[in-house]
Amino acid sequence: MKEKSSNNINPNMTEQNDINYYWVNIGKSKKEVEEKKFLWAPAYTYLKDGKTKTINAGWKHVPEVKKGDILFCQFDKKIHFIAIATTNAYKNEKPEDITYENWKKEGYKIEVDLIILETPINRDIFKEEFKLFYNEQCSPKLFTKTEGITQQYLIYLPKGAGALILDYIGDKSIDIYDRVNENKSRKKPDIRQREAIVKARVGQGIFREEVLNLWNNTCPVTKVKNKELLIASHIVSWQLSNDEEKLDKYNGLPLTPNIDKLFDKGFISFSDEGELLIHKSFDKNIIKQLGIDINTKIEGLKSNHKFYLQRHREQYNF
Repeated sequence: MKEKSSNNINPNMTEQNDINYYWVNIGKSKKEVEEKKFLWAPAYTYLKDGKTKTINAGWKHVPEVKKGDILFCQFDKKIHFIAIATTNAYKNEKPEDITYENWKKEGYKIEVDLIILETPINRDIFKEEFKLFYNEQCSPKLFTKTEGITQQYLIYLPKGAGALILDYIGDKSIDIYDRVNENKSRKKPDIRQREAIVKARVGQGIFREEVLNLWNNTCPVTKVKNKELLIASHIVSWQLSNDEEKLDKYNGLPLTPNIDKLFDKGFISFSDEGELLIHKSFDKNIIKQLGIDINTKIEGLKSNHKFYLQRHREQYNF
């Protein structure tokens, strides 16, 4: 593969970055969302004087939703549906049989394709990680100071937050990937490429083979040379990579399980020169207890790696 110039590529210009992520508190409308497959919110409400229009913080981003965007639908502290927008948000009067009778008539509608989770995802399993890296970037903030979920209707999520939640979805991620591609009118990968992409999600297949070969089957941090122990870890997560990046050997590092976990969770990263970076929120003593030299510098990085490492550092605020 021809090397990319990391100086000439804008990390925000990849195909996968045209997807936005949202959290929706569907509340009492859960049944009608499931049956009718749309979301609706008012365009505005009035202040106490009954004359001055104001936009609720939870409605502000509704008009911004585009076809192919992903919305996590939450009810009773759990994500029950993954909704993929099949239309851009458009102006539409409140449906007559909508649950919230006191909402104003003027509003926005989003038609959606639903993936119903057989086992809903409890927000508590990712809450701490979410709060550490992403809560401040949400609009409005998803988690409140009292540890609960904001009562606002729709919340804009940074892309890293969307990827974090999707990682807990498991194999349904493949279904979501297919439906997003369809709604974004992207070229479908052929059968062999799709198989490679699916395997790459869990660090297997041609992606694993090429990553390990590039590094001579050796973890660049611990120097462990044992194929059976190494994990082909994406630098930019599978969820946030386009099809080419999902399979790019330069978007991977062969890491031992402890290093993989630290890197995948954003507790460590690497500079373009290979220097180990430890997140400000993480205890350096734990790194030492794991037998890792905090002054570690990995050797063997290529110019192509820098493009991905920059995005990893940006995602986790290094």
